[in-house]
Amino acid sequence: MAGLAIITEACIGVKDRACVDVCPVQCIYEFDEATNRLISEIEAGSGVVETEHAPDPAAIAVFGDGLLYVNLDECTSCTACYQPDVCPVGAIYSEEHLPDGSPTSAKYNSADPHKGHDHTFFVQHSRDVFAD
Repeated sequence: MAGLAIITEACIGVKDRACVDVCPVQCIYEFDEATNRLISEIEAGSGVVETEHAPDPAAIAVFGDGLLYVNLDECTSCTACYQPDVCPVGAIYSEEHLPDGSPTSAKYNSADPHKGHDHTFFVQHSRDVFAD
């Protein structure tokens, strides 16, 4: 079985949103500073909100609107968003392929400019952001 989708540091400042369009359950959110809410659009840039959440203030303060967030409780592990041709910077990994920074860790997304870094922080961070 495939793992939950984890968005990592390569998304910071990029937020391409191609992952939003391929997600069948709209579990990928963007932080809207104006409303202080996490929103998931039906289609990236459409302005039509599928669902929204109030983020944990301390957790959202780490990156704010600098990257996209996956609600791990809503993710169905479908694999659509972390296919190599979806994210242009390779920011999304399955939980099983998340690099831990060691020389032998998985290198699932070769386009990730931060390969070799420990991305395991983002699993708990994803949970913390949605702990409202």
